[in-house]
Amino acid sequence: MRFKMASQLIKFIVLAIAVHYCSASAHRTPRQAGPGSIFTVGNGEQCLGSDRTTGGVCLSRNQCNTQGGKAIGFCGVFATCCSLNACDVRTNTKVAMFINPPLNKESSGLECSYNVEINNNNVCQMRIDFETFNLAPPTTVDPVENVTQRPGYTCRNDIFQITNLQANSEFFPALCGDNNGQHLYVRVNASTNSRSIRLNFKIADRNTQPNLPQATWKIKVTQLECFNTLGKYRDGILEAITSSLPSTPLTSTADRDEYLIAPPGCLQYYPDRSGAFESFNYNRGAGPYIANLAYATCFKRTPDVCGIKFTSASFEMAYRSDENLYLDTDCQINPVTQGAAQSEDYLFIPEAETADGLRGSKFCGGSASNQIIASTPPGPLYVHFNSDNLVTDDIPEAGYRFNYNVLNNCYLRVSNF
Repeated sequence: MRFKMASQLIKFIVLAIAVHYCSASAHRTPRQAGPGSIFTVGNGEQCLGSDRTTGGVCLSRNQCNTQGGKAIGFCGVFATCCSLNACDVRTNTKVAMFINPPLNKESSGLECSYNVEINNNNVCQMRIDFETFNLAPPTTVDPVENVTQRPGYTCRNDIFQITNLQANSEFFPALCGDNNGQHLYVRVNASTNSRSIRLNFKIADRNTQPNLPQATWKIKVTQLECFNTLGKYRDGILEAITSSLPSTPLTSTADRDEYLIAPPGCLQYYPDRSGAFESFNYNRGAGPYIANLAYATCFKRTPDVCGIKFTSASFEMAYRSDENLYLDTDCQINPVTQGAAQSEDYLFIPEAETADGLRGSKFCGGSASNQIIASTPPGPLYVHFNSDNLVTDDIPEAGYRFNYNVLNNCYLRVSNF
């Protein structure tokens, strides 16, 4: 009897591990993805078409047809590599890829929308990666004689906007221009009925504006799962069984997504210990950045991290006067004494100190140009960008690009970093 019970227990453990492993493999993110299996059945991961250059998403043929996609190859035996280059697509896959439809002068002047619905109730964020993003640049009005100030650069021709369909309380800026490699986060929450987002492109007519550049995009949307009490309770028996086994193939989707989950309030999030970030429409230093933006770019703070170092590759923002240091109150005016409209564009870096010993928090003009800046705040690691709706003639608004490295020793002087 004991032998029979032990045998049944072993079978149960093997079956539970197999089920858990299969579930984990079906939702593996690109970061953890191993070699593709020939038994892939359509898990929403990225794939290449038959030409080995065109990207798509691995889906069942039925899913591809339902979402208005086009089969461009195979992934495994049972799935197709699906190119979602049509408009008005609706999907709920773990990873979705949206590619612009063929655009020419005859087909421009269109509106293209993609609806992404949450994959399951554990999804708490969606990360939108702009693998390719080239739209018409932001513009301002033509200059008027004897008038030195104009409205800021905004998206007036091509416009990309994200809408959180059921919870429209969050503000997502309208974007345009060159944003290759950029990304942003959108919060969703099944418990508050925030279950989907819409990505919307409005493309200007090239017949009437033939000088505008061709619009192209390739957008990846990854649904990220957060831990929840119910899920942990449900998986408790599997955790007990597999607690002594290697965790890589047996962790839950939420375990693997945790690395990419952004802190609250962050439009952008960089979890790696080093990398680079830049303003929207940085455009290889040509800019200009977009008016009326206010958002936080955040970085991962692990227990061993005490701060972050920023190395300026380029920094060129608006300023009020040549007779200041372009720091703090030089960048933002007290409303009580503001008077005439003046520039209030700045990049906020908390508890910042440059290699030259200059201390401040708000940087504008060229104050961060060619600088190494250490930020050692007691709390989260982030920068905050603010742009107003004002352009002054002959004062460039090109934007910024920084390399960053998190620090695990903040007792050295910043000049030694």
